[in-house]
Amino acid sequence: MSRAEGGIAPLLKDYRNFAGARLWLALALMLLGAFAEGFGILMLVPLAAVIVGGAPGSRLARLVDWLPADNRLAAALILFVAAMGARSLLLYWRERELADLQAGYEASLRLRAASTLARRGWPFASGIGQGGMQALLLIDVPRTAIAVAEAQHFATALVMLTVQLIVAAVLSPALALVALAVLAAGTFVALRWTKRSVATGLLLTDRSSQSTDSGFRLHAGLKAALAQGTVAQFLREYESSLARQRVEAVRFAVELTAARQLMAFGAAAAAGLIVFVGFRLLHLPFAILMPALVLFARMAGPTQLLQHSAQYVGACSSAFVAIRQRLGHLIRERVEADAVDPLEWRELRLESVSFHHASGGGVEPVNAALSRGEWLGIRGPSGGGKTTLVDLVAGLIEPQSGRVLVDDAPRASLDRWRAGLAYVPQDGALFDDSVRGNLCADGVQADDPALWDVLTTVGLAERIRAFPAGLDQRLGDRGSRLSGGERQRLAIARGLLRKPFLLILDEATAALDPDSEAALLGRLRAIQPRPAALVIAHRDSTLAHCDSVLSIQH
Repeated sequence: MSRAEGGIAPLLKDYRNFAGARLWLALALMLLGAFAEGFGILMLVPLAAVIVGGAPGSRLARLVDWLPADNRLAAALILFVAAMGARSLLLYWRERELADLQAGYEASLRLRAASTLARRGWPFASGIGQGGMQALLLIDVPRTAIAVAEAQHFATALVMLTVQLIVAAVLSPALALVALAVLAAGTFVALRWTKRSVATGLLLTDRSSQSTDSGFRLHAGLKAALAQGTVAQFLREYESSLARQRVEAVRFAVELTAARQLMAFGAAAAAGLIVFVGFRLLHLPFAILMPALVLFARMAGPTQLLQHSAQYVGACSSAFVAIRQRLGHLIRERVEADAVDPLEWRELRLESVSFHHASGGGVEPVNAALSRGEWLGIRGPSGGGKTTLVDLVAGLIEPQSGRVLVDDAPRASLDRWRAGLAYVPQDGALFDDSVRGNLCADGVQADDPALWDVLTTVGLAERIRAFPAGLDQRLGDRGSRLSGGERQRLAIARGLLRKPFLLILDEATAALDPDSEAALLGRLRAIQPRPAALVIAHRDSTLAHCDSVLSIQH
């Protein structure tokens, strides 16, 4: 089974589960709109009969025969315009409903992807990596949304074409059979182009993912590359990935256009053939032949849309396969959790706790204790397990052996434990948002005095006051308007807004000079009530502020 074939069925099932009863409403609107148009075309029969002076047509022509002769044309016109007006209203409603469904599905997919990452935990999320996240959010989700939109178009075109064939059978069963045969032959011929474009679309998805990853690495390493004069190497790699993507994009567009034009030519040839058969062989009257010609001309649009949509669905549904491969089964959207009170505790203790990563590294059995208000420093070589140890304390990972005890009992509620914890890594994430937005990014509600208070505590208040917009000043991508030390101060300030019982600082002051760091740590220890702290650091001057130090030697 190809990736396309393997992706279409689960994608459509997932979309159906999302849409629910609204999918039936959309289908009903498709049918009603198609039948309204079909009825309007059928009303051309009495209209044509009246215009040509009552020439014989069919039973449809007798819809207005009961009226006085002077009123028949007006009645036929009113029926036609009313049917087409109803069609327009129904199609407007249909397109609005389908657009809302498609946009809602894309939003749902993004939210479920984020929820899945959060629910599966940090080891799973970190394994995807930043490049994988970029591909997931910038390529896989948008292309899956395109596949859904094109599937909607396919369904719309199929319903429209089916109803048009029914209308053709009402006009002339023999002519409808001719049209069906022509459509079947055209579909068979176009199938080869469809398969080729689907295969090319799959390659295009892969090439797009590769170029996105290459572009991400260019952005991440640009500063060092500029300093070292190695930008050319980055650009050559990026250019190569873009060239491969461009080749597949052009090929996909060419194959898509070729199939579309083939179907367009086939539709024109079919219309000519149908007119010839209807006039020369079936000897249909003008009142039937004229509406039939209009009907078959209108079949060209749905026929081409079927071809176009089938190619896109096949090509883009592979992106849903990529999402499932990265994330596994998608977890439903998270319901907004009720606020929980932070867990009150007196002592945290680790009893023979160990954890080994599949890729290597981790911590051997550790015994340690931490009391409320106490600061415990953690030192050790890079890769020695310091971060693994604090991740165990935070509950990001569970120990493979040993126990984490809170007041001599197993930690029962991670939600309450995390509610009283602030975790500040070395590279605290800042966003292209205002100072206020970055401080409140964790969902904390705080007024301006509270914001200025924590900024004063971390020694950043005067720097922020110097900005033209103060707290509303945007900081640029990853906080580029601030220095490395200032970014760390702001990340610590964000953690302090949580009023934590436990503060985890993972090299969170490494970018500060020793004097600035000493002043900051002194202010943090002076907070009342003072939070307990786990402080990972390499510098002895940093660890000197701790009440005790745990050393990881091997």
